[in-house]
Amino acid sequence: MRTFINATESLLDWIFIIADTAFWGTLSLLSIIVSPSGNLSHQCMRWWSITILWFCRIRVSVDGRENIDTEAIQIFAANHQSFFDVWVLNKIIPVRYGWVIKKEIGRIPFLGMHMRINGYISLDRGNSDQARAGMEEAARQIREGKRIMIFPEGTRSLDGKMRPFKKGLFHLCLKTSIPIVPIYISGTGPILRPGSFLIHRAPVHVTIGKPLDTQGYGEDSIDVIMGDLRDRMSGLEKTTGFSQQSVL
Repeated sequence: MRTFINATESLLDWIFIIADTAFWGTLSLLSIIVSPSGNLSHQCMRWWSITILWFCRIRVSVDGRENIDTEAIQIFAANHQSFFDVWVLNKIIPVRYGWVIKKEIGRIPFLGMHMRINGYISLDRGNSDQARAGMEEAARQIREGKRIMIFPEGTRSLDGKMRPFKKGLFHLCLKTSIPIVPIYISGTGPILRPGSFLIHRAPVHVTIGKPLDTQGYGEDSIDVIMGDLRDRMSGLEKTTGFSQQSVL
């Protein structure tokens, strides 16, 4: 009986997610007429995420939001366990930012169009030249004052443990010398397990750490900066707890 109820609830969740994506995606595209800068489009993305988490009854709590400087440019780096990470981060990050995404995500209807409008960087992992060009474009946008979100693991973890970090994303950090804000997300993995369409209700907690200064690192010390960021994210994982004060 419980499995049947969960399957029924999950079906309703997916129907809502599809309809909600179409609704906010359409508004995002239309908003460009009155807000060519993309500010309204970004708000559409936030409300798309907020409404999906609300409907799926996913509670999110946060610690360390003071480590996000609303007046400065920062690179955000988070672990990755589920597609729900995207909705969680969109909801809790108080500033506008773009994503470094896989080329495949850019093909999703509405979502892909929204991302292109907002200047998200699409990487083709199967083509090293295009991937390198994507990194150069991301570095240019950061230097021009845009914030970027990255998943250093490159893809989601299937067992909840952080995967090895990809070096390519750290070349981006070194090219810009912009501080990296480490973010650890706990609880999204069980919500949508690999290979399953069932959505489970589970609390999510996000811990935002102090920025890691990237100045002083050279191209020859990329392994060092990778290790430093991983140590910080591992530290956040060990201290993660569910705060009753910061539920969003």
